[in-house]
Amino acid sequence: MQGMDPATSNSWLEGRRGAVAAVAVSCSALMMGAYANLSIAPIAPLIRADLGISLTGIGLITSAIFLGAAVVSTPSGHMTDRLGAVRLLAIAMVAVAVMELVAAASPWVWLFVVAMFGVGLGYGCITPPTNVIVRGAADGANQGLVMSAKQIGVTLGGLIAGLTLPALADAVGWRMSLMAPVAGALVVAALIVLTRNNLNHQVGPRAPRTKVMEQIRIRAMWRLGVGGFGFLMAGVQQGFMAYTTLFLTEAHGYGLAIAGVSFAVMMVGGTVGRLGWAVISDRWFRENRWTGLLLTSLVAAVGLVGMAVLPTGPLLWPCFVLVGLSSIGWNGVFLALVSNSVPWTHVGRLSGWSLRCVFSGVVVIPPILGYLADHWGWSAAWLFAATITVIAGFGMYFGARDGVNPREA
Repeated sequence: MQGMDPATSNSWLEGRRGAVAAVAVSCSALMMGAYANLSIAPIAPLIRADLGISLTGIGLITSAIFLGAAVVSTPSGHMTDRLGAVRLLAIAMVAVAVMELVAAASPWVWLFVVAMFGVGLGYGCITPPTNVIVRGAADGANQGLVMSAKQIGVTLGGLIAGLTLPALADAVGWRMSLMAPVAGALVVAALIVLTRNNLNHQVGPRAPRTKVMEQIRIRAMWRLGVGGFGFLMAGVQQGFMAYTTLFLTEAHGYGLAIAGVSFAVMMVGGTVGRLGWAVISDRWFRENRWTGLLLTSLVAAVGLVGMAVLPTGPLLWPCFVLVGLSSIGWNGVFLALVSNSVPWTHVGRLSGWSLRCVFSGVVVIPPILGYLADHWGWSAAWLFAATITVIAGFGMYFGARDGVNPREA
């Protein structure tokens, strides 16, 4: 700052404050979106008992949520680039709140599932605009860290869900407990409206329609490696979160409160992992982020194997931490790789494509894990999850190395 004239100094400080505010609002949006999106997992035993749903059925509810997100992911990327990131983000938060409210009030199972599908539609519209909002807050040296700082909102939302919803559900019933994420989403929507001028300044002017409509080409191997990684890792991540409390209560005899704490511990691991893997990626793998992502998949596989083979006891907790660190911690680095692969005018669109891969994995894999647990036990489910995380990591490593040239005409 020494030697900088006052006008330049003030401009620099305002720019940094604006960047911090953009990351904070984006993180908050993801946090409350995830709070609603993950609200079923920590109270799944109560919902299962009330509605008479099998383990496979719990997985199908998770799939319904992320089917909604997958359906809207590509359109949300286009809407981000055309309508504006800030406007779409505010609409998405209101949609999440409204559909969570419908789910809480649903007297029928089918309406509950439809409402959670609607929550997924709103949730799927959050990440593309937040990617655009925070990209201006990062340069090439810290892209992974800034994206991960935003993405810890997801794990913080899960942490809040694990700590609050079981206790609320015990006190007022699982339906009334869902009012907490409804209120949180509406508060963030109001925050976005109040700070819209600062957020729009951070994003900058929208690209002309002709620029947005330009086509980009990405090599098939890159798409296969990156998209496949997102598909498999996201499926394992959400399956792991969806079944955590059921696994601990049914296979290890934990009470719901302790299982909820375990869920929270897992989310703490995910939060630390998102920041830790981002620092590692920015420092050692800035030019080859796929190598860092391979490492995350291998660490996750170790933890999943431990969950499959270890008996009830203290060694189970480190496995939860390992899986949380890695099967949840990869997301920010993944989005940094995607966002840095195209010009800023196409970040929303490529984010939408990557999210379609991510959310599609969550539609497919959790029911498979539930089916395996129903018919062959939890060990089979976790060993399957470990196997596909290894496949995801090596697919990313060999696919992303093929390179990308999205500016090709």
